[in-house]
Amino acid sequence: MKRKELLVVNAIIISLVVFFGALTVGLSVNDDLATLIKGAFGGKDTTALQQIEKEMTATCSKKQALALTGYSKDPYLGKLQQYQELCGSQATNRMMLFTSFSDNNTAAGDAAKMAAQLKTFAAAKVSPIVIAEPYVGDGPMSYKTYLSGAYDAGMNTYFQKLKDAGVTDQMMGLWVPFPESNTPLWNNKDTEPRDFSLSVNKYVSTMKKYFPKAKASVLLSATTYDPNDLEYNNGDYISLVPYLQEITRGSIDSIGIQGFPWVSNAQAQRREIFKAAEFLQPELAIEAARELRIRDIWYNTGSFAAKYTQDDDRRVNITANERKAILADILTTAESTQDYQQNEYRVFVNLFSEDKSEAGEATDWSYFQSTESKTILKDFLTKANDRGVPVTLYDKTK
Repeated sequence: MKRKELLVVNAIIISLVVFFGALTVGLSVNDDLATLIKGAFGGKDTTALQQIEKEMTATCSKKQALALTGYSKDPYLGKLQQYQELCGSQATNRMMLFTSFSDNNTAAGDAAKMAAQLKTFAAAKVSPIVIAEPYVGDGPMSYKTYLSGAYDAGMNTYFQKLKDAGVTDQMMGLWVPFPESNTPLWNNKDTEPRDFSLSVNKYVSTMKKYFPKAKASVLLSATTYDPNDLEYNNGDYISLVPYLQEITRGSIDSIGIQGFPWVSNAQAQRREIFKAAEFLQPELAIEAARELRIRDIWYNTGSFAAKYTQDDDRRVNITANERKAILADILTTAESTQDYQQNEYRVFVNLFSEDKSEAGEATDWSYFQSTESKTILKDFLTKANDRGVPVTLYDKTK
């Protein structure tokens, strides 16, 4: 290196040392970063400085953040506060939560817990999306048994107790009985698509006896499996209409489609499904909405940071750019669904973003691993808000 070049390099290094030294001192006395950067560059109003300030002060929406500081002990609202802090604004006012099916023995106790949760959400001005999974105790509920009337007393007790506890129709939010019934998840080998429709009818009609204005939805997987397939081996993208034909028209307010990106494990030949149009199947969603004669569609989806997290040899981490592209594609798919045939449908996206690394699925769906992940999340929430695609969340503190 020539002497002149060496002097230039040394001068740059010294300038950087001085700058970051001043930055450290400034931050230690609580000066904000934008002010420090301006000071370091002589207060020049340059385009670069304006961009830095814009990114630092940008919010996800123009909506004022919800007052959640008093709800830190609630696992859902405590987590939502983290999203608000990231956004510098309201991130969303709707959150998903899960509950199981209440049988005759557990109905009263289950209702007391749910009533407390719904009233907490209402006080915080958060509307719930309640996923009612077909579990009875530790096992799957048989749709045949349910349709026979075996649980009628329990279900009436459950909704009556909710009403007695002061829960209103508005507090109920959106209820989604028996999700993903076109997958092997619930191990109902004796169940046909028609049984799902009849079970939904029974559940929703019971709920609406007590809460006539409560909203109801169904959630099906974009990938359908034969009822006897217990290993997720032979799924296909086929019509969801057989699961909807017997549903009482007018009882369901929206159709939800669940689909997630996927990649093969590190020990297998690389295969991936990263295109939202494939894992969400918007054409099937639109067909399902037409069958139910409704205009509201929602997607339950997300993007993972890592899969197969419990086995280092099989673990796969995806890059930040890949993850950002998946979220961008989800937003594009939601927009295209919304704009189908001149804005015929209303669409929202529920972002499933819980870290499930330690659970059976061994997948990290969360966005708080790093500054880079948080930036990707904030960018998605901001763009969704700008483009008029509402986003709801599922996440909770451990």
